[in-house]
This record gives sequence, structure tokens and C-alpha cells, in this order.
Amino acid sequence: MAATAAITIQGSIIGTATGERRIGPITLASAAANGQVQQIALSSGNNTITIPTAPAPSGCIIVLNPINTVVTTLKGVTGDTGIAIGKTTTTVLNWDATAVPASFVLNSVSPQTGIITEIIFF
Repeated sequence: MAATAAITIQGSIIGTATGERRIGPITLASAAANGQVQQIALSSGNNTITIPTAPAPSGCIIVLNPINTVVTTLKGVTGDTGIAIGKTTTTVLNWDATAVPASFVLNSVSPQTGIITEIIFF
């Protein structure tokens, strides 16, 4: 039996001038989930994350360590400018089954020695 995944994102933004804004629930599903976890202590500069191929995941969750103190940037390839995702955040990436990337890059402005970032594929 293949593994399955159902990732649900739900929340609300309160205290704004227009009142409360509800988010979701947003469900990301995979009928053939991967379930692999990669753990990496990011080195200074570009760190290529290779996406597992069997089964091809529907996405991943990047969990930056809560004690990290340097900005991490998500890039498609080494030469990209990328998007700074922060120091201690969690980021969800989801892609179409026909467009699974082979890899992506996490760039760290300095070494995150002894600090583990987890990438959970679903």
C-alpha cells in the first residue's frame, strides 16, 4: 500500500482594520506520498537539496531550526536571487505531479553548524 499525505493549513489574522480574516482550510494531498526526511546542517552559501524520485513527492515542508540566527534563502538554482524565508520559519512547497523539480537550493549567509534543518517530503 502506498503512503498518503494530507497537509492542512488553517488559521486566521485578527486585529486588522477590516476585522478577522480566516485562512483555509487548505489541504495539500498526495495519493503516493514520499515520506522521506532530509536533515542538513546548512553550510555557508548554497546548499543543494536533491528531491527524492521514488515515489515522486507532491511537495515538501522546510523546517528551519528554532535556534537558528541567520537568514535562509530559497532558490530554484544556484544563480537565482531567491526569496529569503527567514531564520526560524516553516515553509511549505507544493508542486504539480508533472513538474516535480530535481532539486532546489537553500542558501545560508553563514554556517549553521550543529543546527539541523529538516526537509519533509510528502
